[in-house]
Amino acid sequence: MKAGTLTLCLPVIMITAQHNASALILPPFLDHLKYPVSAIGSLVSVGPVFALAARLPSGLAYRGHRARMLMVLSLLAMALSNFLYGFTAHPVHVALVHALNGLAFGAGTTIYFAFFVEAMPPGENRHHALGYYAGSLALGHSAGSLAVGYIADHLGYTASFQFGALVALLALALILFLAHPPPARTGEGTARGGAARTGLESLRNLVDPAVAAVVVVALFLNLLHQIGAVFLPLYGLAVGLTLTQVGAIRGLYSLCNAVTRPLSGPVVTRFGHQSLSLVGLPLQAGVLMLVPLFHGFGGLLAVFVLAGFLRAVVLVANTIGMVEDMDESRVPRGVASGIFNAAGDIGLILGPSFGGLVASVTGIALLFFVGPLVAALVFLLSLWGCARVRPVRGGGHR
Repeated sequence: MKAGTLTLCLPVIMITAQHNASALILPPFLDHLKYPVSAIGSLVSVGPVFALAARLPSGLAYRGHRARMLMVLSLLAMALSNFLYGFTAHPVHVALVHALNGLAFGAGTTIYFAFFVEAMPPGENRHHALGYYAGSLALGHSAGSLAVGYIADHLGYTASFQFGALVALLALALILFLAHPPPARTGEGTARGGAARTGLESLRNLVDPAVAAVVVVALFLNLLHQIGAVFLPLYGLAVGLTLTQVGAIRGLYSLCNAVTRPLSGPVVTRFGHQSLSLVGLPLQAGVLMLVPLFHGFGGLLAVFVLAGFLRAVVLVANTIGMVEDMDESRVPRGVASGIFNAAGDIGLILGPSFGGLVASVTGIALLFFVGPLVAALVFLLSLWGCARVRPVRGGGHR
């Protein structure tokens, strides 16, 4: 791995660390304010909704020469929203702050992923580089979880949110000092009409079995992740764990991702990204179904570490599939990043809402059995449907 690629990974760690800090603390914070479980799930979903809304517009707006400016604006908004979380109590205020955070995070991560792919040093192994990128996401989640759980237990919720704001500002500093725009590409100055036409043509390319499968995997991968991310704190508190222990479980879950993802590139090369996605995601769902069997820290830690390992392999496989299956001559890099991240956002939206609905009927414990089971079955049915999608005919298609 080249030093330039590792340098590009540093801002990713900080961006995900600040985002995970608020993601971990927001559900128990709302529970502390006496919100019902269904309302918590709905409010948590507001962020991904606005992240989704930002994906395609920011992908269409992406140009290498203005990536830094767009990232700075996004990170300032992330810092502001993290700071404001601790001073909200009314549902409307929570929703507005979480919407700002989601909008900024959606735009920032879409832009930076496109920037990362284009800014990789010449001759870099893409499979390895994308594994390290995915590993950086997990490392940021791990660091954010470990730190914010401890801060919440000892200093309170407001201090935890302020920690997230500080980390966002550190990410901004990294963008200013470490990230340099990639070389200008031919056609970067496309006229507005051409950009709009390119975006519409890119969306038409979703009607392709390989691309549709990548979108489906991204959606269900994040749906399963959100069931654990949002409702583990509530389940942990219900069985007697502290927020420090819950943060440790989340942190080690992410750390397992961080260690596994950079090593997954050669595995994907050997077995193929489609095969690993088909097998790995249902296995991850099966592991999460074991959660109700464990009430102690050790057992829950083992379950989530194994789930983290499986998530890491599937995520890297699907990321590689996105880069390889979305032909840049048909789908510009920024738009591809927007589509790919938007699919994940839909999973982030559906996860808390679906989980909250199931938990309101079954309770928090049985949610971890019923939710993953239903998700795995619908996932396999969706892949079956993708295999029968007929590609759009037209110029530029294979």
